[in-house]
Amino acid sequence: MSRLGLLAGLLLAALALAGPGPALSQVPPKAPAPAARAAGVHDIVGAWTAEALGQTVTASFTRQGDMIYGVVVIPDPLSGGSNTYHVAGVILGDEFAAQHASGHLLKGTLTGPDTAEAVFAPKSGPSLKLRLTRRAGP
Repeated sequence: MSRLGLLAGLLLAALALAGPGPALSQVPPKAPAPAARAAGVHDIVGAWTAEALGQTVTASFTRQGDMIYGVVVIPDPLSGGSNTYHVAGVILGDEFAAQHASGHLLKGTLTGPDTAEAVFAPKSGPSLKLRLTRRAGP
């Protein structure tokens, strides 16, 4: 098992025991630590989009140290609506993993300052590969 996978598993177990965390709107975005900036590590904070199955997936993340909090919105082409997932997890260097309370997992790697490769794995059903691009703006 990779170091990130082990840490993510331990963190998610701790989160399950700790109960619900702060609302996303209550978690201020934080800049990466000076050591991370100096090492050239990219940051996940901000708004992201990806195209999947002809639909636009959106995500936004905040960060507190190595902890990340986010919202992932995946359109449902069958119903015409969308599914919103509030996730929490960790980021180590350029690798991140965040889980929804029901077990859905988003895991990926920041590949550049404005790009990331990720997989959204629902608790059941097929995984969704995402090539995320940072959105410009506030």
